[in-house]
Amino acid sequence: MTGGGDMQVRAAPDWRQGNPYQQLLAQALSPLGVDVTFPRGYRRGLPLWRDLRTAPRPEILHLHWPEAYLRRTAPLLRAAYVLRTLTDLALVKRGGTRLVWTAHNLTAHDTATPRLDLVFARRLARLADRIITHGDGARDAVVDRLGADPARITVIPHGTFRDVYGPAPDRATARAALGLDPDAPLALFFGMIRPYKGVLPLLDAWDALGMQRGTARLMIAGEAPDPAHASATRARAQHLPQVRLDMGKVPDDRVPLLLAAADVLVLPFAASLTSGTVTLAQDYGVPVVVPRTPGTAEARNAVIADDTTPGPLGQAILQALALPRGPRTPDPATGWDRVAAQHRAVFEQVLEAGT
Repeated sequence: MTGGGDMQVRAAPDWRQGNPYQQLLAQALSPLGVDVTFPRGYRRGLPLWRDLRTAPRPEILHLHWPEAYLRRTAPLLRAAYVLRTLTDLALVKRGGTRLVWTAHNLTAHDTATPRLDLVFARRLARLADRIITHGDGARDAVVDRLGADPARITVIPHGTFRDVYGPAPDRATARAALGLDPDAPLALFFGMIRPYKGVLPLLDAWDALGMQRGTARLMIAGEAPDPAHASATRARAQHLPQVRLDMGKVPDDRVPLLLAAADVLVLPFAASLTSGTVTLAQDYGVPVVVPRTPGTAEARNAVIADDTTPGPLGQAILQALALPRGPRTPDPATGWDRVAAQHRAVFEQVLEAGT
């Protein structure tokens, strides 16, 4: 994107195709005089340093998901990519570009090398001129787990995704369109079906509820990129009563239908620093069930499960099914105009500190 702004920011990696976050932020920053651009293709060797050598050189590198640059799972290769990426970032800073890291996650999800990834995140936290988190709980986790300086962390709420998907229809219309029972309580899991998302523990909890489920239904909707995990999910779900499994990419126009039809959204992820899906549920007024993690501390209209074992998770689902829906309007604090203004202020502070 170009906008002729007076501040040049490169956002990396470019994950706009799979997640609307970066595009929405870039669009909101443009009227504020911030020109956000993205890398063109992937450069081997030192991809960030090589990308930033192009003119005009950005004043700030805004790093979002650094795990994109690690790329390998085998421990020795992963270690090599960790060293390469830290060198890459050090060269970026040596060239005069300031580094802002939005810590969407502490480490990569489902990583095979958690200790190595944690070492990487700690070094990154030291390199960054400023770290952005989306909540106080996430900020505390970055301080406690990564040893980051609290003075260099700014909390900015996760922006709303409501405008991406549009308004929701009424419950009856949504359920008719999805072929769902018009009256039965409905618990929904929606999103990528990956091991850390906790779909298998969710199915275990649903099974353990037994007669306590009453007439309630469970619907699981999302794409499972790992064939082995997809097979395990199908095998676990196929004999369970009152479970509907819709595996596949969820089109954007189906998202409001799912959220309008659901009485509760269940997101039993093993670990999370930030969840755009929790924000999305809140935008549509859907109660959520989430485990106790740093990223769920500020969740509104939520039931917090102590853990994702069948007992606590199942009881949290029953409790959430009894909750009323919240307001179907996003929290003003998550509007992209406010979120962008806070980012602009962070960028200004970083540049002023470097002069």
